[in-house]
Amino acid sequence: MTLGNVGRASNNDLSGKRTLLIVPYVTPTREDEHLHEMVRQYWADALSQMLKLENSLGEVKYLFHEGSVGEGPGAFELLELGNLHGYAQLEKIIERGAVLKPTEDIECLKETLDLHRCMSVVEASQTVSERLSAWFEESRKARYAVIAGNIDRYLKDDEVGVLVISPDHEVSFAGNIEVVYVVPPILDTINKWMRDTPMDLDAPTPIS
Repeated sequence: MTLGNVGRASNNDLSGKRTLLIVPYVTPTREDEHLHEMVRQYWADALSQMLKLENSLGEVKYLFHEGSVGEGPGAFELLELGNLHGYAQLEKIIERGAVLKPTEDIECLKETLDLHRCMSVVEASQTVSERLSAWFEESRKARYAVIAGNIDRYLKDDEVGVLVISPDHEVSFAGNIEVVYVVPPILDTINKWMRDTPMDLDAPTPIS
C-alpha cells in the first residue's frame, strides 16, 4: 500500500495488525540549494503524513533507520550524520515517544559496504569482478535478512513502526506485518529535477 497525497489509511484495513510505515530514504546527491530545499520539504511532508496516520493507527512505537546499529546518544548522533536533511523531522517522532531501535548488524553492514567499495575499483579482471559480485549479493541478502529479523523482533501486535530505507531495498518482511509506503508527492518532483537538470561535474558530491 502506498500513501501519497492523502496520507491516511482506514481503520478496517490496518487495525489489529503490526504495521510498518516505510519512508524512502531521500538525500541530496548534488550541492544545489534548490535540491536541498526540496529534500527538506520531502521530509517535512513525510512527517505530516505519518502524523495523520497516527490518528487511525495509533502512535508510532519504533523508529528503524537504514544504517542504524545501536541505541542511546551515540545512535542519535549517527542518525543525524546519516540523514542531515531528515533528522529534524525524525527527531519529532522520537520526541512523541517513538524509540530508535537498531536495524542492522554492524559486521554485516561493514562487509556489504566494503564489498561495494571493492567492486567500484575493479577494472581488469573479469574473474575477480564476478567473484566480488557473487559475494556482494550474498552479503546484501544477509543484511536484508537482519533488517527484517530486527523489525520482526521488536514490532509487536497492534504496534506501529517507521522504517527509513533506500527506495530500491529488497527486504522481505514477516507475512503478518502490514507494510504501508509513505511517499510524499514532492518525490516525483525531485526525481524529475534530477533527470532534467545537468550535473555540474566540478561540484563536490555530498557524502550524506
